[in-house]
Amino acid sequence: MGRMVFVGDKYLATLLELIGVETYPVFSIIDAEKRVRELVADESVDVLIVPEDLYVELGSRHVKFKKEGTNRPVLVVMPPLTGSTGKRVEDLYNLVSQAVGVKLQLGR
Repeated sequence: MGRMVFVGDKYLATLLELIGVETYPVFSIIDAEKRVRELVADESVDVLIVPEDLYVELGSRHVKFKKEGTNRPVLVVMPPLTGSTGKRVEDLYNLVSQAVGVKLQLGR
């Protein structure tokens, strides 16, 4: 069975560790980038959990969250303790629009 791993701030790491998730608290974007690259390359990691703010920051640094040619690890983006920015929803909206070939509209 594969591993479920979290990379992010120490508060969410503590919370997720209590429910059995392997955690790697990071204190700088450089540490986070290095750790995510290591975990994506690790064949035993099935699920990678990152907070949304870190996801946005790493995305701007062109960090890949999946190993080329595979569908692993599964990326789970969770809202940070400060609340969601909506960036992940926007990314998913763009992916679905691209997949179906038309610009979708979100109902409000």
